[in-house]
Amino acid sequence: MNPESSISQVETALKPCYQSAGFYDLLNRQKDYAAEVAYLSSRIEKHKKSEGNRLLDVACGTGQHIYFLQTSMKCEGLDIDSEFLDICSDKLPGMKFHLGDMTNFQLADKFDVVTCLFSSIGYVKTVDLLDSTIKNMADHINPGGLLIIEPWYTPATFKPGHSTVIVEETDEYKIVRMNLWLQKEMVAQGHSHILVMNNAGIQHIQELHELALFTNEEYAASMRAAGLEVVEVDENGPIGRGLFVGRKIA
Repeated sequence: MNPESSISQVETALKPCYQSAGFYDLLNRQKDYAAEVAYLSSRIEKHKKSEGNRLLDVACGTGQHIYFLQTSMKCEGLDIDSEFLDICSDKLPGMKFHLGDMTNFQLADKFDVVTCLFSSIGYVKTVDLLDSTIKNMADHINPGGLLIIEPWYTPATFKPGHSTVIVEETDEYKIVRMNLWLQKEMVAQGHSHILVMNNAGIQHIQELHELALFTNEEYAASMRAAGLEVVEVDENGPIGRGLFVGRKIA
């Protein structure tokens, strides 16, 4: 970890599920983060009424969105996975990152934009927890500032049995990831098997990712209950899963 980086800690309640954190960027290098951030920046420019430019990315992962957002916003990140934050700190030395759970983090500062991207909000799994999590994020926003949520699939758009295979190769590693998405009641279950091979052998990583299938109405209702005006609902969003933009009522 770069000694100039800063990672603060707050209480965590959920357990990280990424055993493959060190390979996250490689397995997601097909994502066009620059284009996604250009889309997000246009929403911020259109809807933000607060005067500041401080942004907190909740569930920031390896900091790839922040890497591009930092050109126009003063950014900080928060994630529950310390390995992700180590990657962030190496990638973005000197930037402030917080180890914490999106459901209950408490920071002393307030922000002009809070983002929760790449469907991370689905991990809260229940409507009651969705309500309290969005309320917690809204409490960290200045009046006129924005909460931007990129949701997971809804009950209408999720396709049980959907599967993907990703193959990546570097000078050091060959990696294959297979994902199979099944459904149990109102929760999508992602069964992930990852084979990582180098000259020392082959490692088999198994992960289970469970994300709630909330409706668009539930997302919007949670925002309104948290004191936010829903100023935009885009059913496509940056990657086809949608986007909600709420503005903090003064």
